[in-house]
Amino acid sequence: MEFFREVAMGWGKVAVLGAVIGAAGVVGCAQRGPYGLPAMEADTSVMVSGEKYDKIVENVFLDAASHPLSTFSIDVDTASYSNVRRMLTDGALPPAGAVRIEEMINYFNYEYPQPEGDEPFSVTVEMVACPWKKGHKLARIGLKGREINTDQRPATNLVFLLDVSGSMNSSDKLPLVKEAMSMLVETLRENDRVAIVTYAGSSGVALEPTNDPRKIRQAFGKLNASGSTNGGQGIHQAYKLAKENFIKEGINRVILCTDGDFNVGVTSNDELVDLIEDKASEGVFLSVLGFGTGNLNDSMMEKLADKGNGNYAYIDSVLEAEKVLVEQMSGTLMTIAK
Repeated sequence: MEFFREVAMGWGKVAVLGAVIGAAGVVGCAQRGPYGLPAMEADTSVMVSGEKYDKIVENVFLDAASHPLSTFSIDVDTASYSNVRRMLTDGALPPAGAVRIEEMINYFNYEYPQPEGDEPFSVTVEMVACPWKKGHKLARIGLKGREINTDQRPATNLVFLLDVSGSMNSSDKLPLVKEAMSMLVETLRENDRVAIVTYAGSSGVALEPTNDPRKIRQAFGKLNASGSTNGGQGIHQAYKLAKENFIKEGINRVILCTDGDFNVGVTSNDELVDLIEDKASEGVFLSVLGFGTGNLNDSMMEKLADKGNGNYAYIDSVLEAEKVLVEQMSGTLMTIAK
């Protein structure tokens, strides 16, 4: 059942729900589809200065007498915070669609209690009087995932799917991708395997699965950005390689690094999302790392991560790469609950 979605929350990552609960109803923060995902019936994304963001519509007030059930997704994405930080640092106000409140909150660690025993996560509920609406209350439900030590992490089968198209030819794109992925490689162990698939006008295997850091670094050194962007073909190739080297009871994940500028092959939101959802059902999950400015397709990348049972982060600096891929590496890669 779709309800039993994958939850990736290692290394103390926290999912937080903020809602306004009144005496007779609930006001939500944003209009979303089933299980908190953006609705897919129509493309509601908007272009802002060449970048693409989903339109977020505030929910109406619901009468609890006729709508007694409230549901929320467990969202551990953090891309919105670092992306908004990038815009503010550049002296620009972010578009409304870039500001996803749950991701702004989830970026930080909170000192919630560790889960007990074999429980995958703990739940902390807090409620206070609403300061701006008499008779209403504010509720916060915080989840803390079980922390996994590196030496306890299962064997890992990773396929780096790297966008090397012409749009990635910028210092904050492909060079930063290579530096970020090199950081992740340094955390891997002897029983982990890494493969590299690249895509531009066509896709190809730049590195067969290996645990040799020297070979991985050499493969990164040969990468250059040029050509159009056939993301769909690259996704097919990466998942094929991941399935061929599937580790039972291990971590099997494709890590997509891109600005999201798909312009050749499968390009529509619906086609790409359907493709990723189908692949996730086979046990290979997806993490999406966004890079760069000017043509960032935030809308597409958030949807792919959601449907790929993975997470979405935006990498705007070497420090952010270290946070996501070193300090929070287990949380980025591991699924602790279904």
